[in-house]
Amino acid sequence: MLNEIHNESDHSADALNIDPAILDLKRLQMFYLAVKAGTFSAAAQSLHVSPSAVSHALKGLEEDVGCALFKRTGPHVNPTATAIRLLPIVEDVLFKMASIRSEIAKIDGREETLIIGVCPCAKMVLTPSALSAFCECFPNANVEIVLLSHHNEGLRAQNLDFEIGETESAPRDAVRRLLVKEVLRVYAAPFHLLGMNGKVSSAQIRQSVLVFPDKRSADLIASELSQDTKRSLKRWIMPDSDAARNLALQGQCLAFLPESIAAPSVANGELNLLKTNAAPLQRSFSAWWNPGRPLPWIAEVFLSLLAVDGESENSAQA
Repeated sequence: MLNEIHNESDHSADALNIDPAILDLKRLQMFYLAVKAGTFSAAAQSLHVSPSAVSHALKGLEEDVGCALFKRTGPHVNPTATAIRLLPIVEDVLFKMASIRSEIAKIDGREETLIIGVCPCAKMVLTPSALSAFCECFPNANVEIVLLSHHNEGLRAQNLDFEIGETESAPRDAVRRLLVKEVLRVYAAPFHLLGMNGKVSSAQIRQSVLVFPDKRSADLIASELSQDTKRSLKRWIMPDSDAARNLALQGQCLAFLPESIAAPSVANGELNLLKTNAAPLQRSFSAWWNPGRPLPWIAEVFLSLLAVDGESENSAQA
């Protein structure tokens, strides 16, 4: 998995066609401070260099990019339209460079802490391979994974580095990152009455005992199945996908399971995929965090590992 992330980074670097002169960090730092302060002298004072050194460096930057970045009016300077467009990009570059320095300082063995909130329906996102790769990257990290419920709503806003749950559950103002897409289909043991047929109707599903990996999926599917009948569904809601699959293996029910969870049992002949006329339930899971709280680099790595695992599962299912 770590190799996959490394390879993706290599391809991105090739595509950028990087010019080292344009990306000179010191010049970018002077540019950023001059735009913010409005004078070369204030930028020079922050960096403990002379104003002439700042002026000379920024002229060199303008030559590198091929256009003017400042309008000079006496001691004051005003950014051009190009400079204003470049400012957020330069700010991001400088922030990431600061993050690199911070991470280098932490490699000496000091402990780091990551607190993650996970909704019950999203536990499957935390794959063993991603967690193992993260331990390899950060062997000294302290990680706390909090299972969220209505009892700890206050914890979400106060202590968490980020949350993981269904994409549509994220607050509108949150920063979101898609981790994995999931498809739920209906499965049965081969010796179940309907498991031998290979195809079932909506009426047959409604008459069976139905098992779901969480309440959210149960509510979504129940709303579809109950549209044209007043009959209540016989349903079991389990704590997770593994528990729902294990119950289906007993041959007493139909289970709605993620394809990634059911695939090993289907390959072993322990479960059969049942075909229906209805479209399978699709949902996605994301991580989100407060835009006013920068995401720590350790969290960036954690989410990258989860996303790579999610992409691998989607490719395998396709």
